[in-house]
Amino acid sequence: MPLTVMQIEDLRARLLTERARLKGGGESVLASVRDTEREVGDEMDAAETSRIQGDATIRTEQERELLAEIERALGRIEAGTYGVSELTGEPIEYARLAAVPWARFTASEQEDLEHEMAARRRMGT
Repeated sequence: MPLTVMQIEDLRARLLTERARLKGGGESVLASVRDTEREVGDEMDAAETSRIQGDATIRTEQERELLAEIERALGRIEAGTYGVSELTGEPIEYARLAAVPWARFTASEQEDLEHEMAARRRMGT
């Protein structure tokens, strides 16, 4: 069933809120890395600093990818294609979009894609 105007507006608001959170959060991650750089004292401190910086880099990359997904979802809202699978054109259930507003596929399609990726990893391709 297609999304209602109210559902789309609710989801747009949630996407905008998440985008604002992500855009505001990048500075705090970078600031925490800079703070740990100043506190290095001995080898153990240096190892911990390296771990923190690695974690921050991974988190920053994940947030960058999520931000790109959110921007794509907002673009789909503007284009009038939001709420339908990019794979099949099938409607994405509101419950799924309420949980993951940037979802690009139906729940079953996403599950199939994840199984396929896992199988490829097991086969080493």
